[in-house]
Amino acid sequence: MDFIRKALKELCSLMTLSGYEKRGKKRLFDLVSPYFDEMTEDSFGNFVFIKRCLKKNAPKLMMDAHFDTVGMMVTDILEGGFLSVVNIGGLDTRILPSSEVTVYGKEEIYGLISSIPPHLTRKSREKRSNPKIEELYVDTGYSKEELEKIVSVGDPIFIKGEYTELLNGYASASGLDDKACVCAVFDAVRQMEKSKMEYDVYVTVSAQEETGKCGAAMCAYAIKPDIAIITDVNFGSSEGDNEFETVKCGKGAAIDVSSLSDRRLTRGIMKLLDRENIPYQVICEPTNTGTNNELVSVTGLGIPTVVMSVPLRSMHTPVETLNINDISSLSNVLKTVAYTEMEAL
Repeated sequence: MDFIRKALKELCSLMTLSGYEKRGKKRLFDLVSPYFDEMTEDSFGNFVFIKRCLKKNAPKLMMDAHFDTVGMMVTDILEGGFLSVVNIGGLDTRILPSSEVTVYGKEEIYGLISSIPPHLTRKSREKRSNPKIEELYVDTGYSKEELEKIVSVGDPIFIKGEYTELLNGYASASGLDDKACVCAVFDAVRQMEKSKMEYDVYVTVSAQEETGKCGAAMCAYAIKPDIAIITDVNFGSSEGDNEFETVKCGKGAAIDVSSLSDRRLTRGIMKLLDRENIPYQVICEPTNTGTNNELVSVTGLGIPTVVMSVPLRSMHTPVETLNINDISSLSNVLKTVAYTEMEAL
């Protein structure tokens, strides 16, 4: 758990918006280099880490977690030091007004997303529950002339949300989607004993899941794994949510049942966890899981995949919230699978 907490805090502090994953490479590699035999990157921004077992010609197990997060991009520099923006990925714009941001120009600039005071809100706007991104502006405090020397159209904007530990094992931060699963995968590999591993394990920390899901498919095409586990966050239940659409925080990792996942592999892992008395949750997502599974499963001539997830509340906001025990649970599941012969799954 100490490794998970340390890794979460460090990784969530890194600006790795979709398309800017390489900014976090050095810290990521420094953090996990003791646990792998090989570490590589490709031109797209994917990172691949390999831990080999002691068996010759061992099957390949790919474990994927994406490194990119949602955010914004500068579209114009306006009078008064304001920036107009566009979203990178599926931002929840309801929570953006008054959020703190960092603009990554020639230097880092602090900013606030401006909001209209309730005293000045028109009745027509009172009915709006979800402001449009083009109605939001970043207030930097600079003049336009000063800002133009530092910021350019296309510069990325990171929405700040510092890592904070809460009561009862919960934590909140910006970027837990999907750095929580990055931590789970690394924690699992960190604990794996080569003498017990049945696979050469390929960890793919993939790029641009939030904006197209292409990175993991590229990794799968290059690796050609025998099986692949796609890890991502899922909707953690809150008061008023539909139970069949969510999973409970603090109750362990979840396994998706989907038509795009390999049914035999999914059921095999469930039976394995039942035999080992390892708790898990099940969520049904008949078609689209909203994860890298969509493209990895159809890469090449097809790859047997399963989707495993960590429950997360307030997804795509600066205060994403989860229970750290669920990350540890996913780590334990991944390690258990890596110790099990493929024929037994």
